[in-house]
Amino acid sequence: MRLKEAGVPTDCEAALQAKSNVEIDEFVPILTVFPDYGPAPFLWIVRSLSEGGVGSNLCDGFGWDESFPLSEGLWRKFVDWCDEYEREEFYCDELAAACWDWTVFHTRGLQLSRWLKEEVGDTYRVVYYKPCEDPNHQVDERTEILVNGGVKSLQAFRNSFATRQVAP
Repeated sequence: MRLKEAGVPTDCEAALQAKSNVEIDEFVPILTVFPDYGPAPFLWIVRSLSEGGVGSNLCDGFGWDESFPLSEGLWRKFVDWCDEYEREEFYCDELAAACWDWTVFHTRGLQLSRWLKEEVGDTYRVVYYKPCEDPNHQVDERTEILVNGGVKSLQAFRNSFATRQVAP
């Protein structure tokens, strides 16, 4: 994943920087809903503090597996949502990304993320990450879905990266 290769800190590293009293054994794996191009990848996982960015791809459109942390029905809904995104040609002259209805797309993605959080409960943190093709992706770019269905804005990866200290 691009973010991991760039050395971007993980959600958990940022949380540890913000709360110095957090114990490593309190780590909760992070599921990130983030549509990308390819075989409809939509769900990424950070399993440990050593992973960066959104982690590695966990679910895509190739097929559901009972080891996935979501039901087959919810997996199908995510695949349909991601397929719609993948069919658009955001980098084509005939279609400007600004013409895509991003509000509808994100509303659907956040609803799917809420259903995912209902299914996984406290076993995982669930984060919704806007794709960079959205001209306004920097507005509430990363949003954590809470157990009660509420949301919490998270710091953007580039902000976390920019505040990291570089060795002299």
